[in-house]
Amino acid sequence: MKLDFLTLYLVILLNSLTLTVVWGAITVVYRGFDTARYWLAASILTTVGGGMMMFEGGGLYLFFGLCGNALVIFGFCVERLGVLHFHGERGGWTFSLGLTAIAVCAMYVARDSQVARNVVYATAQIVPLSMAAIYLLQPKRRSLGAMVTVVAMAVGIVGQGTEAVLNSLRLLGELSTEGYYKVGAFCLLTIIFGAMVWNVGFLLMAVDRLQAELAQLAGTDELTGLPNRRSFVERLAAEMPRARRSRRGFSVLLLDLDNFKTINDSHGHAAGDHCVQHFARLAVRRLRGQDLLARTGGDEFCILLPETSLQQAAVIAEELVHLLAANDAYWRGHSIPVTISVGVAEWAPAAAMTVDETLEAADMALYEAKRNGRNGYALAQPTGPEPAAEKAGKGAAAGHSIMRA
Repeated sequence: MKLDFLTLYLVILLNSLTLTVVWGAITVVYRGFDTARYWLAASILTTVGGGMMMFEGGGLYLFFGLCGNALVIFGFCVERLGVLHFHGERGGWTFSLGLTAIAVCAMYVARDSQVARNVVYATAQIVPLSMAAIYLLQPKRRSLGAMVTVVAMAVGIVGQGTEAVLNSLRLLGELSTEGYYKVGAFCLLTIIFGAMVWNVGFLLMAVDRLQAELAQLAGTDELTGLPNRRSFVERLAAEMPRARRSRRGFSVLLLDLDNFKTINDSHGHAAGDHCVQHFARLAVRRLRGQDLLARTGGDEFCILLPETSLQQAAVIAEELVHLLAANDAYWRGHSIPVTISVGVAEWAPAAAMTVDETLEAADMALYEAKRNGRNGYALAQPTGPEPAAEKAGKGAAAGHSIMRA
């Protein structure tokens, strides 16, 4: 079967135009996905470059040929830059411009030999494709989309590599022009196929990223940037089997800001939001790296303390109470006292409590703290069997006792 080169060039042009439309639509719809602009730019470059190359046989054949080749080569470089940008890396422009300039100079030197220019053109495309594929093969960057991209780029590299070898053989007189045309068109097919599929890989990478960002937004409180109730419940559900396996329990703190309605009524809801943020900033600095602080309501927060006993959690609760009491919030030149009430509960492997029961115990302790004047904390009554020595060490604090700030 003999394939017509002009038809294949037209297919390449239409393929690039299709990708331009796709990435243009993604850029418009997902304005925050900056990487799409790189892949859109690459598609535009290859589309314009491919179009110019179709006029290579006219009076200005050298101009159209060199400019078209340059745009396509630079478009391949921008594909690679998009891969880098997707993973948070910047730069690479100097190399891309340098590679394109070197390729154009080499093709200009070989301007009287279309065959030699084909060798340079194919080789220059292989370089950014190979660099992008190797980059995506790193373990931390592997994903389904990345692997699809790598495989497709490998197909393109094989095709362009074969193109470079065949033209080199023509230069050496080892292959006739007729022999080249028997297989050369199939090399173009590989790059057509590869380009379409590695852009599908880019789309898969984009979908994974957008889904991850959506999941993060769904689990994040907008005002404070803390995990929300959904994230807290998921983490708590995952913590219980871990604690059961390790035989080391955890504690939960439920708390809210005292007299929050009064703050809103006296200073406005913006001031109330500021006080919520004020608490979040102070609490995050006090808590440990493994602890989880989540905003579960307007002025309500939950804290998960892994591998923490009731008495250890009580120390943290007391420190948070004192920390807030000693640090007023400042809003538009006014000092706003902010205090908290905290309920503390422990889940222990021997207690046989569920997640809901643990949260309910902490909630009851929170109301106990409020009934005793706020600005303090209360400990939930432990349930289930407990070692005698530990029980004796807790003393009265093991019940609904209040430690006032």
